[in-house]
This record gives sequence, C-alpha cells and structure tokens, in this order.
Amino acid sequence: MLEKKLVPVLRFAEFDGVWLSKPFKDLTKINQGLQISISERFSEKVEDSYFYITNEFLKKGSKNRYFIKNPSKSVICTEDDILMTRTGNTGMVVTNVSGVFHNNFFKIAYPDYLNKTFLYYFLTLQVTQNYIKRLAGTSTIPDLNHSDFYRIKMNFPQLPEQKKIASFITEVDTKLSQLTKKKALLENYKKGVMQQIFSQELRFKDGNGNDYGDWEEKKLGEIATITSGSSNRVDSNLTGEYAFFDRSQDIRTSGIYLFDGEAIIVAGEGQEFIPKYFVGKFDLHQRTYSIMDFNKNNGKFLYYLIYKNRHYFYIQAVGSTVKSLRLPMFQKMKIKLPNIKEQTKIANFLSDLDAKIEVLSKSIENTQSFKKGLLQQMFV
Repeated sequence: MLEKKLVPVLRFAEFDGVWLSKPFKDLTKINQGLQISISERFSEKVEDSYFYITNEFLKKGSKNRYFIKNPSKSVICTEDDILMTRTGNTGMVVTNVSGVFHNNFFKIAYPDYLNKTFLYYFLTLQVTQNYIKRLAGTSTIPDLNHSDFYRIKMNFPQLPEQKKIASFITEVDTKLSQLTKKKALLENYKKGVMQQIFSQELRFKDGNGNDYGDWEEKKLGEIATITSGSSNRVDSNLTGEYAFFDRSQDIRTSGIYLFDGEAIIVAGEGQEFIPKYFVGKFDLHQRTYSIMDFNKNNGKFLYYLIYKNRHYFYIQAVGSTVKSLRLPMFQKMKIKLPNIKEQTKIANFLSDLDAKIEVLSKSIENTQSFKKGLLQQMFV
C-alpha cells in the first residue's frame, strides 16, 4: 500500500513537492523552567532582575507580575523563543515574551530551517493540541514529560513556503485582533454611555432642543405584567418550533408556547440574573420570569433599564448555594421612566450600538472560522 503523500490541500501556486516529516526529537531541544519560592520573587522590577513568566501571566485579565534575579542561562528566554505549558492546562503556547520561565513551561529551541511562526501555528493546530493532551494523560494534573514531547511528529515544507504560510495566517490574526479590539472599545463605550443615560447625566432632546421633562419613579409591577412559566427543562428539546427559556445559557426549544409577544425574561435562579429581550412565541421554565404588557412604555427601553440595574436582583435574591428570586421582588423594583418619546430615542440609540457590536461579533466569528479552515488545509 502506497504511503499518503505529504501535500497540503491548499497551497500557494509557486510551491510544489512533498513535505518533510520528522519527530520533535530530531527537530527540537527543550529546557524545563525554574521554580522558586515566593520569598525569592519581587513584585516590582528591580535592577538586574528578569520578568518571571508563570501561569499567572497566562490568566486573562491578571495584573500580577513577578521578577527574579541571578537565574541560570538555561531558564532565560527571549522573544525569539517559544514556550509551551507542560503541566495542568497542557499545550498552551506562548511567544514574543522575554524573561525567566517557570517550571511549568518547556522552552523549545528549533533549527534555522524551521520558521518560528510556522512552528507556533503547528503547535496551536487542533490536531496537535489533541495529541499533546493525549500524551499528557488524564490524571488530576496532566503532565507532559520530555520523552513524550519528543514523540510529536511534525510535517513541514521548505523554509520559503513556511514563511509564506506563516505570513498569511499572521495577517488573518492581525485582522482578528483589530476586530476584537474594535468590539471591546464599542462595548466599553456602550457601558459608559448607559451609565450616563440612566443617571441622567446625558439627556436626549426634543425637536426644539429642549429636555423632555423629569423622569418619574414607578414600581415595575405598576407598569408591567410579571409572571413565571409552568414548563420544566425535560419539556424542552433542540428541534422545537418555539424558543424555550430557563436559567441556562444554552439555546433550547419547545413544541409548545406559553406566551406570545414582547418580553423581558429573567431567570429566577442563578448568580447574575442577566435579562434577555425577546419578541415572539416562547415557552418558559417554571422558575423563570417574563415581564410583559408594558402599559404604553417602550419594551426595549425597559430591557436596557433592567439590564443596567440587574444588581438589584442579586441583592434581593435569597439563598446561599443557589440564589432565587420571588415575584414580589420584581413587582416592587423601583425604576425611573422618562417621557415615552425619550424612552424611544434611548432604546433606538442603544439598539444601534448593539447592532454594530453584533456585526463585529459576526465578523470575528467568520474570521475565526476562516482561520480554522486555513490551518486545516494549509498544514499536513
């Protein structure tokens, strides 16, 4: 039986021929990092100190940084090196960082005929990640040892083709980064402007440039109908005609509907009580609440108002392990309402922002799918 040729599905026209295949023991050399006590770390950079790259560095949003002095050369890395976690969350790849790396990392040295970025993308391939996790085992704390790492086999073309592939995928990553940053900026802007709107620091004007008048305080129960559902999760499915809402975030459906109309939906159990806005026919869990019939108020405005003040639900909720809401908690919720025309302007303004955020989210999703397809087809 003929061996399958190592040729990618998708290839630049100027390249041909089969790829090479070698195990990491013939391609790379790895060093394991340094583990030191907390007493030997500095929380701020001091003279002749090195940034200490730990698991903390990988945590999203973490601001903790450590520095150490007098490390051996074997545990120092530069931005030209590639690090990979070997224990716990095995297989996470770090590059473009310099300092001293923790014992949880391997530093991967590679020959001149391998392009750093090409190697980086190979390590992040889903098929590679899956193999690394199998090698690390399924114990409480997975661990990838040296001999297992060296068993990984890499397929690669000549250096010019590696560079072309790496450059192309880097451009896709750059676009992803730009879209993600733009989305985060827009989300932060929306958060800030909502704070200004609902504190009435920012007011919308009428056609003559005047304020619409004072906002009136009401109780939610005075201006809306609030009720819970009567269905259970076992009544839901994945192929029903109607939306089904409970406290979970996954999308469920139902073969029946209990309500039909514009609604603000809040789970009656949980920790965050994030409201959802929905228009149409839907089924509702018995411990989930529907706010409807807004008495000539703008439903979308009320949704944004409740979303902005959702901390009220957490404060009111009872229970320790699982927080729960009761109907009177909704009914007595105090809200401030502007003129219906100002409500509509606010709702339209925030809806426009949501639409722009959704466009960016879709673009990010499409670009991620495009990148995934490239990685699958441009690597062997």
